[in-house]
Amino acid sequence: MIAITYILGFVVLLGMCVFIHEMGHLLGGKMVGIKAKVFSIGYGKGIWKKKFGDTTYQVTLIPFGGYCQFYGESAVDGKANSKDVEVVEGSFSAAAPWRRIVTVAMGPLFNLFFGIGIFFMMNVIGFESETNKIIIPNYLKSGQMKSVAMEAGIKDGDKILEIDGKKVVKFGDIQASIIFSDGKNVNVKVLRNDEILEFSMKPKFLGEGRYSIGVMPYGENVLIRSVSSDGEASKAGLEKMDIILETDGVKVKDISDFSKYVSSRSGESINLKINRIGKIIEIPVTPRSSELLSLYSVDNKKSSLLFQMRKSDMQEYISKKKIEINGKFLKNYSEFENIINNKKSEIITFKIKKQIIKGKLEITKRGLIGVGLDNNSEMVQVKYGIVDGFIQSFIDPYTFITLQLKGMGKLFSGKMDVRKNLSGPIKIGQIAGDVLYYRGIGAFILLMANISIILMIMNFLPIPVVDGGHLVFFTIEMIRGKPLPEAVMQKIQTVGVLLLMSLFVFVMINDVASLDFVQKLFK
Repeated sequence: MIAITYILGFVVLLGMCVFIHEMGHLLGGKMVGIKAKVFSIGYGKGIWKKKFGDTTYQVTLIPFGGYCQFYGESAVDGKANSKDVEVVEGSFSAAAPWRRIVTVAMGPLFNLFFGIGIFFMMNVIGFESETNKIIIPNYLKSGQMKSVAMEAGIKDGDKILEIDGKKVVKFGDIQASIIFSDGKNVNVKVLRNDEILEFSMKPKFLGEGRYSIGVMPYGENVLIRSVSSDGEASKAGLEKMDIILETDGVKVKDISDFSKYVSSRSGESINLKINRIGKIIEIPVTPRSSELLSLYSVDNKKSSLLFQMRKSDMQEYISKKKIEINGKFLKNYSEFENIINNKKSEIITFKIKKQIIKGKLEITKRGLIGVGLDNNSEMVQVKYGIVDGFIQSFIDPYTFITLQLKGMGKLFSGKMDVRKNLSGPIKIGQIAGDVLYYRGIGAFILLMANISIILMIMNFLPIPVVDGGHLVFFTIEMIRGKPLPEAVMQKIQTVGVLLLMSLFVFVMINDVASLDFVQKLFK
């Protein structure tokens, strides 16, 4: 059942977005008198065909996505004397540049209209989203990792109403205001026990161009976000999106408390009470032993935890020169062990991503079960009236587009890791399946709106082969009064194809490499 859901989610998500895109091209052409030869739902040979007017409409055996072919289209964008161009009245190649611009632009614009339409529909119908009520995780309540929100005076259970005057109704609004804030001071308005309070704080740099104020959506219990394929949790039968209710009969409320409990039970069986999509089950699991490196402050009054790292992670950091220890990069982990074993070197200085942390290191054994954890966030119902919903249906896409463009800028500038932040079809399919299976139709429809808008952004980029590149060529032609030489066009298109093919290969390899079974294979 879950496999069918994932396949269905992927096909419907991308198929619908591509179909809307091609429908935009078709209707854009009709608006300016350019005739479509074929409009196809899916690719390949049509199993059903019907001609209406000048256009043959067809459905293929694989109804995934689609395409719109106009009379007079060619690989060189409208060169009417090319051998592969079919010149008829109303053909693409014979049309004025501005008509071709309208036809091409309507494809990505329809993706935008589709996204706005979905947002409006969901705003009026209502949907669930993570609450704007916040909690500060225990590991962010002390030491150098202390939450800037907590330092400013924000407390667990506060509800964030505004950030810099922008209304906040869900946790996503908080993330949108903070993540690419560039560390600029923000003013936060919260509701606490029927009292409205205001706080000022400077978001903390997390690395890769991202910032945070150190809050999470409020929620009780702990959610398993991921399960390592070779971990004890997987062997015991725990699954992604399981909600941990109790450990050995004690209610679980916080990630830190759960992690500490598991850590202290190395080699001992613990009993977990799980909520799996509404079904309550109990699963015993035995944490395996692992070394943990803990760095504590050197304040004599009170020792506080600064950060923790697994031995395997430290080995990787050292091998990849991602961490400086006592002012230098080490050749291997053995050098690090020598430093630790040297009683004269009790104070260790780490430099990680330009952040310098100094303290006393302790190495302890702890229990691990191989899961990634998150808060089981409390959900809030988001719903607007028709007028407010219509206004919000433009605000949300605008915010989303702004964030995407900022993120792309950081990718191109090297501030963000391309491998971690660029997704291909496999990852998109995985996300679509997760959302549809675990969060339901409403969340899936909103994801479709966001993917459609991303498709609009990507197609408007001035890259040869995609719509944005065509728009550049047609604009140049309109200014010059004639198209670029065919030889020049062919060379540019060839470069564009090579770039896109290289990008496609990269994202596919990246997607495959991120799969659990592949990581286990090459571990």
